[in-house]
Amino acid sequence: MNVTGVKGAGLEAAGPLRYAARMRPTLRSGRSRSLPVTLGAALLVSSAQAATLDFRVSYRAPDAGLWGRVGISELDLLGGQVSAAVGSRAAQVGYARSLSLPPLGAATARTDLAVTWQGGVRLDSCASAGVGPVALNLAGAYFTAPVTDVDPLAPFAQAPADLRERGWNASLGARYRVSRDLIAVVGGELGAQPHLSVGVEGRRLLTRPVPPSDDGTDPDAAGETPVPEPAAPETVTDPTTTDPTTDLPTTDTPEADPLGVDDTLPDTEPAGTLTWRAGALAGRDVLGLTGGLTYAAENGLSVGVDALAGLNTFGVTGSLSAPDLLGDGSSVRLYAAYEPWRTVSSPLRTGLSASLPAGSGTLTLDASAGRTLQGQAGFGVRVGYTLPLP
Repeated sequence: MNVTGVKGAGLEAAGPLRYAARMRPTLRSGRSRSLPVTLGAALLVSSAQAATLDFRVSYRAPDAGLWGRVGISELDLLGGQVSAAVGSRAAQVGYARSLSLPPLGAATARTDLAVTWQGGVRLDSCASAGVGPVALNLAGAYFTAPVTDVDPLAPFAQAPADLRERGWNASLGARYRVSRDLIAVVGGELGAQPHLSVGVEGRRLLTRPVPPSDDGTDPDAAGETPVPEPAAPETVTDPTTTDPTTDLPTTDTPEADPLGVDDTLPDTEPAGTLTWRAGALAGRDVLGLTGGLTYAAENGLSVGVDALAGLNTFGVTGSLSAPDLLGDGSSVRLYAAYEPWRTVSSPLRTGLSASLPAGSGTLTLDASAGRTLQGQAGFGVRVGYTLPLP
């Protein structure tokens, strides 16, 4: 199960680690101008390296209005990858690096710093590592500005966001592979609503019989030109294989399959994977049992639902992902979450995300809506375009 008890990024990918150091409440005009200049220089330097440009325009009602943002990511610098962006409300810079630690495993880490034009800051960090059958995820944040100053669509995103104006939070998740198809999970969060979760995950590969062709022949042999059978050779009586009483050939009895395989069973093919989850969640203002199912088809279609039920506690989330729905290379994702037990995140969140190849880049659309902690309804829309640099 995930850290939140309802399907999310808790243990499978322990969300972005948020940590922020407090900066001065105001920025001098000279310093505020230097940020766009520095980021602009990074854009020029990146023209000679492999990187991706990112353009976004967002609108959120009823109070955020229109936003603009331009950024660059996947810029190879300092032994890792650097990202930077300038928007109408804030400037951002990030650094990510992966390390291989044989024979232990691998580790990845990322840190993102955002500075709003009003002087607030957010410093987010996350790290993950794998050692044998154990996978660890660590995340945390300290901030003096709300997340809505950086991402206008954060209140109604699929993963619950801490909507406080200032504070800190941290999360830790661990997964242990008990066997090939069974994983034990444990995780917890600290901050405004601390809680702990434990559970197990299982996986089952689904199969289905291979349907025969219309004429009853092997489907793999359809379309092949039949090869005429060679003429049968003349029968030669072998004295070692004849019955001495009748002088007729003996009939051999077929031997059983040494592996015990029944050749009469129909051929099968993969039909997808079913993943189930079960566990418990306990913390401030929340106590209950959790459970969920996810079905992933061979063509990439995925649908999942998770639920939380307990003493005065209820929550449910669901998602649907479909590849190539709008054409080759496209993707569409729908989600909905109702979690009234949360105290620092929007209890109702719904949304749609879509991407479609367009020219040399990718066109993206994100739309979300929901209800805030204060009971106010809202929505947001974002249109973006990413362009890989040669």
